[in-house]
Amino acid sequence: MTAGRPRGRDRGQPVNVRDVALAALERVDAGAYANLALPGLLRRTTLSPSDRAAATDLVYGSLRMRAALDFALAPLSRQPLDRLEPLVLRGLRLGAYALLFGGTAPHAAVAETVGAVARAGHRGQAGYVNAVLRRLAAAPPAWPDPDRDQVGWATTRGSHPAWIVEEALARLGPEEMRALVEADNTRPEVSLRATPGRVGRDELLAELAAGVSARPSPLSPDCVLLERGDPGRLPAVAEGRAVVQDAASALVAPAVGAVPGDLVADLAAGPGGKAGHLAALGARVLAVEVNRRRARLVAQTAARIGVAGRLHTVVADGRRPPLRPGQADAALVDAPCTNLGSLRRRPEARWRHGPGDVAGLVELQLDLVEAAADAVRPGGTVLYSVCTWTRAETDSVVAELLERRDDLRLEETRQLWPHRDGADGMFLARLFKVR
Repeated sequence: MTAGRPRGRDRGQPVNVRDVALAALERVDAGAYANLALPGLLRRTTLSPSDRAAATDLVYGSLRMRAALDFALAPLSRQPLDRLEPLVLRGLRLGAYALLFGGTAPHAAVAETVGAVARAGHRGQAGYVNAVLRRLAAAPPAWPDPDRDQVGWATTRGSHPAWIVEEALARLGPEEMRALVEADNTRPEVSLRATPGRVGRDELLAELAAGVSARPSPLSPDCVLLERGDPGRLPAVAEGRAVVQDAASALVAPAVGAVPGDLVADLAAGPGGKAGHLAALGARVLAVEVNRRRARLVAQTAARIGVAGRLHTVVADGRRPPLRPGQADAALVDAPCTNLGSLRRRPEARWRHGPGDVAGLVELQLDLVEAAADAVRPGGTVLYSVCTWTRAETDSVVAELLERRDDLRLEETRQLWPHRDGADGMFLARLFKVR
């Protein structure tokens, strides 16, 4: 029996919310992203919208608050948490989230979690989960005082790895570090970007008004914000007239400054949101993506929003794009990074990278942006963006690039922050190719 697999007597029958949540967490543990794994599992069920929302909260919450949950569970488990069977640890975290943060009545949180573990595994595993969760229900944790021990609070109740807390302290100071941690742990609103040429933002707002609560984004003139709901079920999204994209990310394609007909090279294009946006704005886009699966997502995005004729996808290494020197009018490098700016939306991201990964990412970022500079003609632009805020991946990359290349001139940079801007922590740097 596969641990955590959602089951019903027939495909498509409703299953318990916690069955789905356990299955999603199993896939994330195996390397999947929650925002891709969970929707696929939910499509196999006929859960009600409220139950879908509950499953989403359980999955995202238990991933986001993992350090807090482990802090609460560790003293109550007879075995070290890292030695527990994977299903047992997933069940404990799921139940602890429901108890501590999910607003579920203690009896229901324990009983429903134990039942899901029993269905996914065996009675012994379920019994251990039951015993630990009952202890937690009777003795909730004592969190460090944030006013006396900000780092201790941020790494336990705030559920951030120590290295991220140290980076935030160095950049922001203690008060803003705490604000950032709290923003990272807040469920974000759903952000939809209108597809240029298909619908305007005001038209999109008017269309959504009948079914959901929506308001214009204060950050992007193309985005609307939904308090909650499944965007995949909205006709505008299903028909490609709108896409799910954070308002900070929606600023990237316009910042390239391409005019209709320009050839723009996107050298790290997957999964395609920014490449599709560029094409919808009228550019001819060569979308380069080294990962074949992500390249397919780029092509699917282009087809869904109706820009396939202006967007050509190739599977290739962006450091060696299939372009002649100076062939492109502009280039975008939305580079792989630590993703610290997207912790609200990608709850597992904070656990996927450590400080030892930064140097390798910086090397890749510099290689990609140098390839972009080679591909762009004199008088063209290079837009470098990352969804993070570490100094090494943002200002320092730009400084090193300018040290290496006297044919580039920096035009502007912008760093967004979740706690200041209510959006992902995107960094943008626009450079001009002098010669």
